[in-house]
Amino acid sequence: MGLIRLAKRSRDRLMRVARSRSNTRHAKRAKVLLGLHHGKSVQQVADEAGVSRQAVYNLQKRFLERRDQREHERVQDAQHTGRPPKKQRMVIRIINKLLRRKPRHYGYEAEEWTVAMLHEQVEKETGASISRRTIRRAWNALNPRRRKSTKEKLKDNLVT
Repeated sequence: MGLIRLAKRSRDRLMRVARSRSNTRHAKRAKVLLGLHHGKSVQQVADEAGVSRQAVYNLQKRFLERRDQREHERVQDAQHTGRPPKKQRMVIRIINKLLRRKPRHYGYEAEEWTVAMLHEQVEKETGASISRRTIRRAWNALNPRRRKSTKEKLKDNLVT
């Protein structure tokens, strides 16, 4: 028996997390814990996972402290502190409002919105300086039905 004793059910759940491809951090942590359970030394587990021995000890401690949570929750990151992105939420609200109408309503000649038009209109409405990257992220978060641009259509039709 190793540095951590896991019940069969816990072991099975951690094995599922370790095989997961959706979050590599969680999978790595699960593999570390399974290595400790199988009797590997802290140094051996650290070398296999590519982390320091201290990271293994910290993970073991955190896993044991979170006994009241399920296994997949016990390998997750702790809540991060910091200011949430305020501009992004504001931009999403404005773009959501803008997408309800065609660009022609706002004086543009185009039938469909582009990032450049949304950028211009959002800056007009807010009076704030907002990057096109923020506009693009907000637009992607809303995931509107997007059509290919003329440039993309031409690119698709090129014969090479």
